[in-house]
Amino acid sequence: MNFRLTKRTMLAIEAVLDVAYYAGSQPVQAKEITQRQKIPMRYLEHVMQILVHKNILRGVRGPKGGYVLAKERRKISLADII
Repeated sequence: MNFRLTKRTMLAIEAVLDVAYYAGSQPVQAKEITQRQKIPMRYLEHVMQILVHKNILRGVRGPKGGYVLAKERRKISLADII
């Protein structure tokens, strides 16, 4: 079985991994992800909205807002992201 991941899917995987690794007491801001992962902001914003809609990430509003995982790390599978 030959199977390829789209660029958008790869960006989503990178974003979820980044949030899982760096989210602590503070949410991870999108600009931090773009800097670390070298993802253009215009692509990342759309991907993050999809991940929030799929209940993989949760958006936190406010000046210190950003993204956190919507559920435990170990309960998020690759299939959820794809």
